[in-house]
Amino acid sequence: MMNIVIIISDEHSNEVMSCSGHPIVKTPNLDALAERGTMFTSCYTSSPLCVPARASFFTGQYVHKLGTWDNATPYDGKVPGMSQYFHRHGYDMTAFGKLDFHPEGSYEGLDYRLPEQREKTNIGSFFRENSRPRPRIERRFKNMGIRNTLSYDETVRDAAVEWLRGKKPDDEPWILYIGFTNPHFPFWAKKEYWDYYSKAVTDIPDSAREPFTSLNEPLLTLRRHFKGEAADEETIKKAHAGYYAMVSEMDYNAGCILNALKENGLEEKTLIIYTSDHGEQLGHHGLWWKCCMFEESVHVPLIIKGPEVKQSARNQTLVSLVDLFPTLCQAMDIPVPADIAGCSLYDTPCRDFVFSEYHAHGMPVGMYMVRWKQWKYVYYVGYDPQLFDLLNDKNETHDLYPSVATSNELQSIIEQCIHRLKEICDPEEVDARAKAFQARVRDKLNLKDYNESDTEDEQLNIMLHPEYIL
Repeated sequence: MMNIVIIISDEHSNEVMSCSGHPIVKTPNLDALAERGTMFTSCYTSSPLCVPARASFFTGQYVHKLGTWDNATPYDGKVPGMSQYFHRHGYDMTAFGKLDFHPEGSYEGLDYRLPEQREKTNIGSFFRENSRPRPRIERRFKNMGIRNTLSYDETVRDAAVEWLRGKKPDDEPWILYIGFTNPHFPFWAKKEYWDYYSKAVTDIPDSAREPFTSLNEPLLTLRRHFKGEAADEETIKKAHAGYYAMVSEMDYNAGCILNALKENGLEEKTLIIYTSDHGEQLGHHGLWWKCCMFEESVHVPLIIKGPEVKQSARNQTLVSLVDLFPTLCQAMDIPVPADIAGCSLYDTPCRDFVFSEYHAHGMPVGMYMVRWKQWKYVYYVGYDPQLFDLLNDKNETHDLYPSVATSNELQSIIEQCIHRLKEICDPEEVDARAKAFQARVRDKLNLKDYNESDTEDEQLNIMLHPEYIL
């Protein structure tokens, strides 16, 4: 049997690594991990938002099955996840850092240290259809610069390294989870990284300049919600420098974990997984943070190293965060739960597409993605879908859906994508269920207006419990 280390960062886009070919960003530790293992180049989040994505990862289930719709509905352990299932098979999990679960939830088999849980409710998800900006959201564009204090991630890093130093190669197998908050905004970075990238970033990408031809009406609503128009070119350039600095800082912290494994003689019998919950939009297409289906938000890193894992390999198979639970089961030689959505990465893929969904703040309707072959199909309830050819249009600037009526080939592709979407869910039914839940909670909490609260500083200090879902 082997040990397992899972490192999950927050808001790391797949493209923003030197091993992915980024021309500026330096990630030497992730590069070395990829060289000694397998890099899955087509991994996607099951939802481009923290709470839903992490709940989906932990349970191997899609968001619409869990009801963890948004950052107001954290996972509470009622649906068994990794720690509960592994515990029943004799393995406990130690966790340091961000999980973003319900602080009062029950997670059997999880020894949780330095917790970063979802302790306040973001009420924006309860007012998705009002199309108004999130209060004071433009202040985020000022939250970047040099940090002179110890970060939360550094505390998590040091505690995890100390824990690893207490382990011996002949110990019983163990599972360690490390949740970093970087490179999630705000972009407060150490001086060495900030200075380097401030000089290295001399311009902004074309995809962050107007006109933003890929924005339909729901995405324009999302842009208004995050006040994307408030970011001028200088702000966008500064944000790119800050984000790249946070990526490099996170890479260093991850490297400390990897070095501790090696120094303590644990590396060769340990399965190491690095991934992220979602990406960072960073002004591409005029959008910020995440919450959409463009590559910057949904395409995440996945690097796996360990026994029986190919070295220096690049695997182009379409995979998802829901696939990690069954992969870990197979690594530990325990049965995969029968009702799980994911597929073990050790096996031949059980599907030829990946799926993602979003039901939270800024987006007035349910949004669903199917990535199949070179195609990305994005379905919006009540609006025309979008279709992008990622092989010939990697920046997603040319929506092919308006040409469907005159192309038999595109009609066939759309039909294939719709078929795959409906294998997973009925999008209208799921959208209605999510909105009904959010309306029910809004009424229960007697919330009258989104702008009545400054959601940056004064989020409601309440947590949702299962009775709201019933």
